[in-house]
Amino acid sequence: MATKHEQILQYIDELPIGEKISVRQIAKALAVSEGTAYRAIKDAENKGYVSTIERVGTIRIERKKKENIEKLTFAEVVNIVDG
Repeated sequence: MATKHEQILQYIDELPIGEKISVRQIAKALAVSEGTAYRAIKDAENKGYVSTIERVGTIRIERKKKENIEKLTFAEVVNIVDG
C-alpha cells in the first residue's frame, strides 16, 4: 500500500496540465493533514510535476524530461577538440 505522501504525488500526477492546486484542496480531497499535503506539493515541485508562481499559485505542469548530459574530464575535452 502506498504512503499518504505517495498517494498525493500520484493524485497530483493525474491532474490535468494547468490545474491549480492548493494545500487545503489536496488535504481535503485525500483526507490528510495540511502539513503532509504541503510537504508532498513541495516534493512534486522538486520533481517537476507542479510550479509555484508568485501571485498565481501552484499549477500542475507538464513534466520535463531531463536530458542526460555526459560528464567529460578536461583531458577528454582536449582530445575531442584536438581530434
